[in-house]
Amino acid sequence: MHDPEKYRQFFPITKKYIYLDHSATSPISTRALAAIDRYLLERSELIGNNWEQVLEQSLTLRQLIGQLINADAGRIAFVPNTNTGVNIVASGLVWQAGDEILMPEMEFPSNVYPYLNLERFGVKVRTLPAPHGGLEADTLIRAITPRTKLLALSFVEFLSGYKHDLKTLGQICKDHGILFIVDGIQGTGVIPMDVREYQIDALANGGHKWLMWSQGFGFLYVSKALQEKLTPAYGGWVGVENPDEFLQYPQELSRDARRYETGGYSSIGISVAIESLQMFFEIGIENIYEHLKFLIGILIDGLKEQGYRLFTNEALECRSGIVTFYPCDKSKSLDLFHYFKKHHVMLSLRENMLRISPHIYTTVGDLDRVLELTRKFINS
Repeated sequence: MHDPEKYRQFFPITKKYIYLDHSATSPISTRALAAIDRYLLERSELIGNNWEQVLEQSLTLRQLIGQLINADAGRIAFVPNTNTGVNIVASGLVWQAGDEILMPEMEFPSNVYPYLNLERFGVKVRTLPAPHGGLEADTLIRAITPRTKLLALSFVEFLSGYKHDLKTLGQICKDHGILFIVDGIQGTGVIPMDVREYQIDALANGGHKWLMWSQGFGFLYVSKALQEKLTPAYGGWVGVENPDEFLQYPQELSRDARRYETGGYSSIGISVAIESLQMFFEIGIENIYEHLKFLIGILIDGLKEQGYRLFTNEALECRSGIVTFYPCDKSKSLDLFHYFKKHHVMLSLRENMLRISPHIYTTVGDLDRVLELTRKFINS
């Protein structure tokens, strides 16, 4: 069983706030901060040019990401954010007029605009109903046509917190010859992810939310099968087989997913990511997920008892680290948001609803305080 108290010491933000906004941006741990300090010391005093050290660290990080999602290290490319990862996929495939892309309604914009950009080629983007918070298997099956080429969805939906059944959806895509492209940012790191078991063709993942990485750094997983169909939209010097042979051009593209990297990446972000993943593996991803489900259960029960409305699906199998809710009088959501802020509770206001997202250091006492405030607000 995970003990959140053991890890609070690494997050001094807890001295000032009850921080429950990890689905927006997570704080940096003191362990990651120490890694940043080491990096800056190398650059400013000890070495200056630390590119060789960065390359060694990049190999370590690719291996850690591979361990996190059950992929070979060579299937990992570094990208600045989820949106870039999705664009690499959308722009690298060959499209024909009439091709269809399916996605559930209420996807986050970074998982929408790269596909809408393809409409200029005659590609059709169809949004599917998700009345229970996410895409269900029967809805997908009914929507598939002979022109359906790709399914795009989020591991966890940013607004409802609905955790998709990726295994079932991935099998449906496989059976129908449809590419399965997943935005992982709202779940990867705190919910077990297995790209092989789920038959995911590409997983795009920024790191600044649940992974607790620095902003502007993430990764893209590309399956070997998809790589054979996916041409890099941009040429980059680090994307070739031997990038240190500067004048030996033209070279073949890298045999692995490095081919989608265009140039230098966030080397300071690598240091932070390694430290964060090592901490997660100390706890165990399954243990983190069990902790979150336990906390989310407390919130769901407490909010319902007080008469608040849930936008989040209550079903255990759909549960993630997100609860979204609002007062019976929805017009008071903004007032409740400011009430929380006044009492040093940090969360999100999205579509006039309150979104709570705890993490590894969140305690039952934190949630007791949240429920105490919701009770006082509704009775005021």
